[in-house]
Order: sequence, then C-alpha cells, then structure tokens
Amino acid sequence: MGTRNNNGFIPCIAVHPGEILIDELEARGITQKDFAKQIGMYPANLNKIIKGKSKITIDIADKLEKVLGIRKELWLAYQKDYEINSLLIAQGNHAEPKGEKDEQSMSVIGLLQSINERLGILISMQNGSNVPITR
Repeated sequence: MGTRNNNGFIPCIAVHPGEILIDELEARGITQKDFAKQIGMYPANLNKIIKGKSKITIDIADKLEKVLGIRKELWLAYQKDYEINSLLIAQGNHAEPKGEKDEQSMSVIGLLQSINERLGILISMQNGSNVPITR
C-alpha cells in the first residue's frame, strides 16, 4: 500500500537531480573533474551531488544554468520533486490501512509546504509545462 500524490500516482522511486546531472555531463563528454573546475566547486563536493548525498541549492542551480544552459528553476524543480517523492515513498512504506485518519498525511503535507517555502518557488502547471513563479 502506498500514498498517492496529487496526480493519483504512487512514486516507486525518487530520482535525485545528481543522476540527471551525470547523464548530462556524460552526454556532453565532460568529466566530473573538469566540470567541477568550470563551476568553481571541489570535485568531491560535485561527486556528493552526483551520488545523491548533497542537494542542488539555489547557488549550485545558478552555476549549472550558466555553464550548461539548463534553467536553474528546472534544477530546483528536480530537487523539489526528489524530496517530495522521497517523503511519499517513505510514508507509503508506513501507511495506515485505508479509512483511518492518518496523522502522517498531515505531517507530510506540512513538510512539503516547508520544502516549497525553503526553495522560495512555486511550480504551477500551465499548458502542460512547469512554469516557475517566484515570490
């Protein structure tokens, strides 16, 4: 039994944006070491992001946009989706039977709102695409 998100789907996995980043680097033929130099980061710190052990922050997303040309809002949305899906998966592994008042649901909603506030962006659906709205 799992928890459904707003689209009615139960996430099976949460994809960290570091996985997307390494795919992008490999497609462009850029090594982690060279890319770390380009964005002014220690290679070990970049590797932590790629391994999913560190987050994509606003500062890092800005650097990724400047070097790769991929909008920082997209990187932040990837990070947000990862955090939301991780929470939903964790909640799904501990879900109460249907029909019972689930206090975990309320705490997950609070956590999701907190994540949204920390990122400082809202993602709305317009014409089938994610459009960032800054506060």
